Amino acid sequence: MRNFRAALIGFIAVALFSAGASAQESRLGTISRLDEANGIIGIAEAQTGTTGSGAGTAAQAFKVQDGLAFNAFKEGDRVSYTAEDIQGVKAVTKLQKQ
Repeated sequence: MRNFRAALIGFIAVALFSAGASAQESRLGTISRLDEANGIIGIAEAQTGTTGSGAGTAAQAFKVQDGLAFNAFKEGDRVSYTAEDIQGVKAVTKLQKQ
């Protein structure tokens, strides 16, 4: 029983750590929409996977975390970004031109 508990705790710890690590992963995309009045940015994530696949990814809307400047970006800019779920809302926490 003791070994089972130790294994279960270890499994849960690994699962939580890997979920947290992927939430902070930097991604690549293209800005498709800037809505400064509402604090929203649309980003179409860069396609990964097989070459020749014509299916593009739809843009996702993110709230912009305080401190990120809209005037430094325009629609069509290629960016690397980090997004996380903050109280149930997808938010960009880091945004950088490529």
